[in-house]
Amino acid sequence: MELEALTKALGVSGFEDEVRQRILNIAGGAEVDEFGNVTLRGRSKVAFVAHMDEIGLLVTNIEEDGRLRFRKVGGVDDKILPGSSVVLYGDGFRVEGVIGVAPPHFQQQQQQVTWQDLYIDVGASSRQEAEAMGIAPMTPAAFSRRYVEMGRYVSATALDDRAGCWALLEAYRRGAPATFIWTVQEEVGLMGARAVSKNLDVKYAVVVDTTACCHPNWTGGVKPGNGPVLRIFDNYGAFNNKLAKKVLEVAKRRGIPIQIGSGGGGTDAAAFFVSGIPSVAIGILTKYSHSPVEMAHREDLRNTVELIVALAEELG
Repeated sequence: MELEALTKALGVSGFEDEVRQRILNIAGGAEVDEFGNVTLRGRSKVAFVAHMDEIGLLVTNIEEDGRLRFRKVGGVDDKILPGSSVVLYGDGFRVEGVIGVAPPHFQQQQQQVTWQDLYIDVGASSRQEAEAMGIAPMTPAAFSRRYVEMGRYVSATALDDRAGCWALLEAYRRGAPATFIWTVQEEVGLMGARAVSKNLDVKYAVVVDTTACCHPNWTGGVKPGNGPVLRIFDNYGAFNNKLAKKVLEVAKRRGIPIQIGSGGGGTDAAAFFVSGIPSVAIGILTKYSHSPVEMAHREDLRNTVELIVALAEELG
């Protein structure tokens, strides 16, 4: 499956149906649990994990004039919201919307705007008109889709973590003999991974996610294009030293470039860690994380697939 197709699927946390279906179309024989996680069981005792969900918004109220009030889902920075375009979606409908803000012509001075001051405009002039479009409270809104190739980079909405989802699918298509897991609701507390890790019979879990690039204190000296990053620490602190050394040994033996760094936030690795499964996170460096214009180096994407295939063959 092309990365573009995965990034264009809408999948705000808790509403990952489109992403899940595209994965199921490729991963024959995969199982879906009651939480929405997808598991494709392999022959070896190593599991590779990526999350299907993305940050976004959730409609909380439709006002009488048709404007939509919302709350944030996941780590959305207020600064990227004014002027953004979004897609509201549900069973059988998609509606385009914009997040409006008063133009500078009407502002006496620069205003500090928070998400609670904003609303989504879908072109409706009444609550009834918005409802006729299919919109109701608890309708998700994803940032509008974009996918472009820029030099050696790919820039797309929701590369976090469709890049990881794509890498797992590519490794599966190459016959990697591992278990592959695509989780839900990572962006709101690793919820899908917490559920699936409790009943998983594997020896290791390798989480493939993006890593925000780049800050000398947070991520160290890592650079895009120099290979995937072995995350040795993040805000959850989940890291298994013994497994990390094995990952580095395999990468060196296979001639696969790999970097060592840390990250902010956390990954699904923490959920497997607390469930008693040795786990590490492999990060695909991504510029402008948690924005609609995330960017990843194409060589890092390619080498992440190479690393997954090598680890599946040697750790299993």
